[in-house]
Amino acid sequence: MNLEDALNNRNHSNNKPAQTATAPSRSSDEYRPVDISIAGTPHRVVCPVNEVANLEAGADYINQKIRDLRREIKNKNPSNEEFLVLVSLELYDQVRALQAQVSAATEERRQIHALIEKINRDARTML
Repeated sequence: MNLEDALNNRNHSNNKPAQTATAPSRSSDEYRPVDISIAGTPHRVVCPVNEVANLEAGADYINQKIRDLRREIKNKNPSNEEFLVLVSLELYDQVRALQAQVSAATEERRQIHALIEKINRDARTML
């Protein structure tokens, strides 16, 4: 589930669980409101039933990042909003690093496939 889906479902639900069809449906089609707290602020997010644990784990992860930052910053008393900005920037750095790793792995895989193709062509010409 992405943020846009969560916000759309939240806006359409009026904080009520989404109604499910009378026909049997897959669990990914069923939504429910989930109460989470980030930086001490409660939020209700409507998400697919099969994503509830992931949503809660995400909230826990963000809260842990905020606690870690609070321990690191000793001489200042940033607001929750400032902590959320710092966590967002840190997460952005992590995403960029992962994207770079994926890009490098993709390029390496392309080079490996090109080398295998060359080896196969050379082997066929020798036979």
